[in-house]
Amino acid sequence: DPVRDTDRTRPEQAARRTARVLVVDAEPIVRHGLRQLIATDPDLTVVGEAAAPRDALVIADRCPPDLVLLDVDLGRGDSAGLELIRILLERHRGVKVLVLTGCRDREVMLRTVRLGVHGYLRKNADTGEILRAVHALMRGESVFDSRPGAVVLDVLRAEDATARPPRGFGAAMLTERENQVLRLLAVGMSNREIGRRLVISEATVKFHVRNLRDKLDVRRRTEIVYTATRHGIV
Repeated sequence: DPVRDTDRTRPEQAARRTARVLVVDAEPIVRHGLRQLIATDPDLTVVGEAAAPRDALVIADRCPPDLVLLDVDLGRGDSAGLELIRILLERHRGVKVLVLTGCRDREVMLRTVRLGVHGYLRKNADTGEILRAVHALMRGESVFDSRPGAVVLDVLRAEDATARPPRGFGAAMLTERENQVLRLLAVGMSNREIGRRLVISEATVKFHVRNLRDKLDVRRRTEIVYTATRHGIV
């Protein structure tokens, strides 16, 4: 069954305003496992699952998700998954995209991050890590696998070491506190977690994040770590 619409939210669930999750993966066993995992969290509900891009878009158009959890490898080459991400981000403003994949192709990873996904994890991530990533994305944070040997950040560090810096980069000297916030962003911490670690308020963290966006000349939080990594800041 390549597609199944499961948007039958009970009244008590609707009252909670659970985050709506769409699961897209070519493997039925993976979709089943992710549905079971999400079902354990009262703040999340699966509104549909799909094995192919076309089916995913049908569900997303009929029942717009808050977050899409997907694999770039959908059994028809990575280009199908990449195109699905592009369309989802263009067609559904505000949707969060968390890539959960076993793909090791460095070029595919780079293209995925450049499209503006909000999170990228390998399929060997444990269940707790996946749920934490989902909640981080729903809070407006980004999560990229930053464990030792993680391929995504390796790709970003290796990519175009001689690339020209972004506009105004000469003036983008970061303060010590901004560097501290940046390093914690790079390991996927939320504003609240960064505040606790640095013993500062969440509002102060947001202030530093805004400064990082301005200094690195990026518009989205997800681009901060990407840009900083490309230019050797983290």
